[in-house]
Amino acid sequence: MIKIIPAILATTEEEYKDKLLELEKENCLKFDWVQIDFMDNKFVQNQSITPEIIAKYPTQFQIEAQLMVEYPENWVDELVKIPVRRIVFPVEDTSGLRERISHIKNHGIKVGLSINPETDLETVEPYVGEIDIILVMSVNPGFGGQQFQPQAIEKVKEIKQKNWPITIEVDGGINKDVLESLEKAGADSVVIGSHLPEILHGH
Repeated sequence: MIKIIPAILATTEEEYKDKLLELEKENCLKFDWVQIDFMDNKFVQNQSITPEIIAKYPTQFQIEAQLMVEYPENWVDELVKIPVRRIVFPVEDTSGLRERISHIKNHGIKVGLSINPETDLETVEPYVGEIDIILVMSVNPGFGGQQFQPQAIEKVKEIKQKNWPITIEVDGGINKDVLESLEKAGADSVVIGSHLPEILHGH
């Protein structure tokens, strides 16, 4: 069974608090993880809340932090304190990638690399032995509510064929119709934002 991870993309503290509360009410043990998007208006054209706000609202969920920011290493030390369980950052930001991976792992936190729709899988290959998860982006990162890009399904199949010892997660524009195709292709988990209500209540 494919694991569903709700996404929280919030630009204000109020919005974050409301979304978290809603998920906690909704939960009834359907999911144990939540993904929180962090954006700095540099790597992508959108700005989100900061780690300090997350720290103010303890939650029963395990937190996966997705960093869509220009200097991910500047965020890691704050996130470690919360504590988050998993930190995902873009493979496209190649500066000091290896150091960042070991810095996070030294804190006992799992590491993932996200890969944008137009990025080739070969960019992830050198790091496969060091990371826990690969996050296939099925939209261009930065904004919720975008159309799912079907080449993500092919990317998942390709990763599956390589037999990498890694969790495959997919994020972006996932609705009920593509969920089944992703499961068949071999995805282990999917991150769902705006389509969460229809998936939870019609799955």
